[in-house]
Amino acid sequence: MSKQQVKIVWPFVKGEKAELIWIGEPFRQESKIMIHAYFRVHGRTEKILMDWGTLPCLAIQHFYSDGTITTSHPPQGAREVDITIYPNGVKYYERPWNIRGSDDSATSRSFVFSYDGKNIILPVIEVLRSILAPNVFLLYRLFESNSFPQYFTETYEPNKIHLSFSSQYELKYTKTTFIYQLAWLLTNSDIRQVYENIAFTWLQEKTLKFEWDFTQPITIIARVKEKNNTCTVLQVVNVKNKYIPYEHISISHPEILDREKSNEAKKFTYRLLKKKDDEDGLTLDEQAGGSTEDFDLLQMNQLKHEYTSVPKIKRIKSSSSKQRTREDENTKKYFGENNSIRSTADTGGQKLARGLEHQMLHEIQAQGELQDFINVLKILEQYPQIKAIRAFMDVLPDGLGERRFTKLSDGITKRRYVTAEVYMVNGKLFNILEVERENRSLSMLILSATFIHEWKPMYNRLLVNLVNNSGTWTSKSLRDSQNEGVNIIKAKHSKNSIHHKAEILLSKLL
Repeated sequence: MSKQQVKIVWPFVKGEKAELIWIGEPFRQESKIMIHAYFRVHGRTEKILMDWGTLPCLAIQHFYSDGTITTSHPPQGAREVDITIYPNGVKYYERPWNIRGSDDSATSRSFVFSYDGKNIILPVIEVLRSILAPNVFLLYRLFESNSFPQYFTETYEPNKIHLSFSSQYELKYTKTTFIYQLAWLLTNSDIRQVYENIAFTWLQEKTLKFEWDFTQPITIIARVKEKNNTCTVLQVVNVKNKYIPYEHISISHPEILDREKSNEAKKFTYRLLKKKDDEDGLTLDEQAGGSTEDFDLLQMNQLKHEYTSVPKIKRIKSSSSKQRTREDENTKKYFGENNSIRSTADTGGQKLARGLEHQMLHEIQAQGELQDFINVLKILEQYPQIKAIRAFMDVLPDGLGERRFTKLSDGITKRRYVTAEVYMVNGKLFNILEVERENRSLSMLILSATFIHEWKPMYNRLLVNLVNNSGTWTSKSLRDSQNEGVNIIKAKHSKNSIHHKAEILLSKLL
């Protein structure tokens, strides 16, 4: 993916170089955060709708061609300079702005300060995309108030920080570059306070702005264009001298497993069928939800971050799993088309790009019964009545006291569960809850409701009750949920083929 081009639908002639002249204010469109980017060539300005997550690839006054946004060219006369921003001399400044070739109204928001005898203009949006939120996860959390606890908990010890991530935090964000950026943001109180306060302003004013309340100098390498002793920052290419006040970082995540390679043959395998035109790259579509898996890694390659010291990262593995490395004649193979259409929207919305849905299910690494359930979902989402499926895996919550059901029969491995959100073409949503059984006669639950929008508390109550009742869905537990307006169907398991299981499950949803 890192070598693959990422494109947008392009309104200009092939080969023409269009200048990005303006990035508009973010706004909500249905359940997504969007922006308008304005490109201009030969006196013609075009406004293009983009997901907010595409921001890290956009550089003002840079030139793009053929819709490829992962490659841009700076304007003539631009040069790279080292700039240190001292906190006391920075002023926030805004004024009305005319977008060339457009009747849309706009407001220019920038920070203005002096450095090395020159006036520096640093756009607010450039600070957001390069310093505070250089990846999609942090970009979308800018719009949420106090949302970090949904994704991780923090524990601090002398010279050590531990981050315990939930299943809602994507595994790809546990890569080293993301962990360092997150740790830097969390452990520098001034930077964190600026970041977290942005959400309050956005929720009240629907404007993405903030004061320069940093208490420490920030050094950057910026691509600038100079005119009359004033340098306008077009793009920050390096953030330097970042300080993390801890020498050790440990992290845990439900999907960080101790994988042991096994010579056993795979029971199932899943492959994408590549189309002939895939070599042209991925096409971004703002109508699709979810995000392409490695887009963040590609973006991070365009922006460098340097740290004064590099903490050691220890990954704590939650349990072990076998990694089967070969296939034989008994390996069941599933195929899907790669339509090369992706989105940079925050993951969590409905995923309308079929190739992306399959990829998401395929990425869940489970064992035994849970893997069978995932394979049933892969078959289920092929039916025309199904619009999209999201699936997540986690370990059971702790109950009251020491509960044996939280672990498998070996007494060590934590018992897992999978929740699947099934979006129907007719607009209905079903939530399916499947728990590792180990030969127990424990039914899967199919949940639906008209007025519930936040399902996680409902899952947690059901699972805690399951643990407290030694692995049994009790009538009282289910009745309590039904009294809150939840429809519950208990579905028993069968020993039929996964195709037959998918058909049975579909019939229950219809």
